[in-house]
Amino acid sequence: MPPASSKPNATQNHLLLRGSVYHCRIDIPADLRPAFAHQRILSKSLKTGDKRLARELASVQVGQWKVEFRAIREAKARAGDRWREELAEAAKAHHENADRTLLSAIKGTFVPSNRPTPTLDEFSDAVDRLTEEKKSLFAYVGQLEQELGIPGLKDEVGAIWSDDSLSPAEKLRRYSEVQQQVLAHKAKADYHLNGSEMTEALTLARTPSTYKPRSPISSTSIDRFSEFYLTQNDNVRTRDVYVSKVQKLSQWLTTNGRELNFDAVADFLDSVSRKRQTRTGYIAAWQRYHEWASRYDTYYRGIYADAKNPFDRHTHPIAGDGKGQSWDFYKREQAERLHAAALAKGDTDLADLIAFACYTGCRIEELGRIRRETTEFDASETPISFKVDDAKTKAGIREVPIHSALLPLYVKRLSTPQGNNEFLFPGNDSTKHGLRLGALSQRFTKLKRAEGFGNLHVFHSFRRCTVTQLHQNGADQSVMPYIIGHEVGLLTFDLYSDGPEFEKKKEAIEKLKFNFKLD
Repeated sequence: MPPASSKPNATQNHLLLRGSVYHCRIDIPADLRPAFAHQRILSKSLKTGDKRLARELASVQVGQWKVEFRAIREAKARAGDRWREELAEAAKAHHENADRTLLSAIKGTFVPSNRPTPTLDEFSDAVDRLTEEKKSLFAYVGQLEQELGIPGLKDEVGAIWSDDSLSPAEKLRRYSEVQQQVLAHKAKADYHLNGSEMTEALTLARTPSTYKPRSPISSTSIDRFSEFYLTQNDNVRTRDVYVSKVQKLSQWLTTNGRELNFDAVADFLDSVSRKRQTRTGYIAAWQRYHEWASRYDTYYRGIYADAKNPFDRHTHPIAGDGKGQSWDFYKREQAERLHAAALAKGDTDLADLIAFACYTGCRIEELGRIRRETTEFDASETPISFKVDDAKTKAGIREVPIHSALLPLYVKRLSTPQGNNEFLFPGNDSTKHGLRLGALSQRFTKLKRAEGFGNLHVFHSFRRCTVTQLHQNGADQSVMPYIIGHEVGLLTFDLYSDGPEFEKKKEAIEKLKFNFKLD
């Protein structure tokens, strides 16, 4: 056993030796002290003098305390702006009641003028009741002083009570100020407010009109939603777009002091865009967040569990400039003209990319990720198809046969791989979201504008060109979605079918005819 000591000796691992018994101690983080009656340290006897055992017990105890610290912080984060809203409402009700009482005192109507003069016995009874009420009041005030940590509260109330030089109206005004302090300290106790928040609470209690609603969508909530989204869909780019749209709404609500309701959402949409496509994109992101938060965010669920979904039933333009327009498609002759223009500029990478797009129906970044690893070969080592292993949807993960007209070009590009991953096309492998072909995309934009095409014709328009050519040339329509990477729309096919045989897809894709110079 360790020797007894008259002074505590600090040791490692949160241990402190008092006499012959070890104690476990931990410093309470400053922001959490209001939750522990403003203590600075937590201490607990481990009831042992064995140092080795004390270390084990201390490790467990410190772990429990840290779990408690984390739970308090998480609860506060989930509560968000609730304390401000509740305090402002309570303070507003208090001020309205105090104003009515004060006005009665000023007017002299606090005690009716026609009240009969009390008898001696009635007066004596009233004094007794007042004495009892005073005792009850001061006992209650003393309890509040202890529970809420309001120094000098009982003395302050007593000084107001006993000061006969104060008019009834002045006493009421001072009592009101005391009550404002109590409201602020109650918010501090309930929500573990830190120093700056307590200063704000005192201001809100004095002047509740200074409260402006803040967004119920907290940054912590958005971070949790972001993490959740990737457990449901691993498309990081789509996740980031959704998160950005939720953040923009939250910032707008806070900046403008608006509550999250139908009218606020409608006003925000009007401030962003009148175009249908843009507006529906925002609504899609918000609906996804609302669905998650209504289940997993305690604060948000508390507000909207029984309320109407603020993102439902919004209307968008269906006519005029705001209705929005989808991308147009290139006719076969237009695709051939753009290919020839790229060759004329000496941009073989861009020309080849156009040919690949037309003969495969792939999106630009799907083409950018084609590499030797995703290429399938036959027994003679001739490439016969490639796999799209990263797509926007599950249906986009697919195998695409290589068109016979495209094969020489495919083989040529396999022989000159780009980068460590042996991609077919050069690109930037370190961009966010893995968008490799940004430079080629920009060069295409300049090319198509030089050829007289506007904003409705984009690189994605080649995808529509491919679908149109497949359809017009008599390709099997039941096979086409499996080439393009679209859902069929029938549960039997989308969920249970592994798709048509490779030969069927090869037969369909050979229906494509383009007059490209692929030498």
